[in-house]
Amino acid sequence: MLSKAQFQVTEDASLIRRLVEQEYERTGGIYRLAPAWVGRPGIIKPGRRLKLYRDYIQNDIAVNERWFSSVTYSDNGVYNAICPKDHGLSYVLIGSHRMLLRDVLEVCGELLLGKGNRWDILPKFFDNWERIPNHIHPCADHCANGIVAKPESYHFPIEANMDKNAQPFTAVGVDPYFTDSQLSGYIKEYFHGDNRLTDISNTINLIPGTGYFMPACTLHAPGSLLTYEVQVASDASCIPESRVNDMPMPPDMIDRDLPVKIAADGFDKVAEHIVGMLRCPNSGNAASFREEYFRPPVQICKEDGGEQSYVIYRTGKASELENPDLYSAKKTVVSGRMQLAENGAFGMVVLGGYGELCVAGKQSVDVENMAFFENTDAIGADEVFVSRDAARALTAECKGTGELRFYQHFSSNTNPEASKLKVPEYFTFEGDVG
Repeated sequence: MLSKAQFQVTEDASLIRRLVEQEYERTGGIYRLAPAWVGRPGIIKPGRRLKLYRDYIQNDIAVNERWFSSVTYSDNGVYNAICPKDHGLSYVLIGSHRMLLRDVLEVCGELLLGKGNRWDILPKFFDNWERIPNHIHPCADHCANGIVAKPESYHFPIEANMDKNAQPFTAVGVDPYFTDSQLSGYIKEYFHGDNRLTDISNTINLIPGTGYFMPACTLHAPGSLLTYEVQVASDASCIPESRVNDMPMPPDMIDRDLPVKIAADGFDKVAEHIVGMLRCPNSGNAASFREEYFRPPVQICKEDGGEQSYVIYRTGKASELENPDLYSAKKTVVSGRMQLAENGAFGMVVLGGYGELCVAGKQSVDVENMAFFENTDAIGADEVFVSRDAARALTAECKGTGELRFYQHFSSNTNPEASKLKVPEYFTFEGDVG
């Protein structure tokens, strides 16, 4: 297994351009990526399904996330001082060099994405033993100036959820019983111990092989399934729950990304702003969550060589005729040889088997599911970034006895058909979702 230490960090724009163009000529536009591990404050207990042997970056920070094709810095507030300066950012590997994907797209964006296209998403895995705090990602009307609003979508891969861990359920939204005054009362208990914020939410059980869309300003406490998440490229959050699993939350997380601050405006103003988020018409707090936001997979292709399904799609209410194309994701299962013809560039992570990706006339790139990463410096062959041109004429071939299984994440306005798909009815058993 390779190590990051074997690659020289490259920041010079002219050298980056030369290396990226050389690799484009060699592979047709397929680029290896190094894993981007993300640590969160130690109140979160890792779920141990990310295949990382050594879990800790620092004593106060435990790795419970892996970010893919990331151009977004992972913001841990007061804990940033003990996090790496490139925390959460993906690196492209070419020869003996590694360079930030963010820099590569800055220098060679038109070559990799096509003219006028952006890489404006953040895909990730998050993996916890228990649930995480009941929190909100502010919408554009409720976040501080300069902060990007953050809708997100979840899928629970069956390949990574053989063990569901301790709390495979999610508290979500606001029960219609509660008045604004009562909601404010819960929030104002924040500095007085456990403010029991999950009291105000209802609970849904999580089904491996399915998922949900989570609108901005929606209160949610994600459960313990390993979650494949694709979201707008932002790390904005508001955490108004004071305790999770009997551990206190870092106090800066309640107002860090809000336009009102406890120190400047007082806690009452912050509580009022949070109640405004809970009542925000952009949120899913008052919706029938299963009816509007449940997202089981939708198969779009099945042939002798494999099959493909959308697992993240319809970034809005199911009752609407069409939703914005903020992002999308597919699951592809290859049993033989399969030709892909995608609309645009995508990132990719392998969760089963091994094989190769190839553009006609170019050198193929081997990919495989990684069984083990010794530490956060280890580099495998399970993650790549595929340019727009390569994505339009890509062959995936399974080389093992088991199927080659991978997940593809797409940026905004790449798959407009995903915004119009019919959402299948809710189902309660884990039958044909693989």
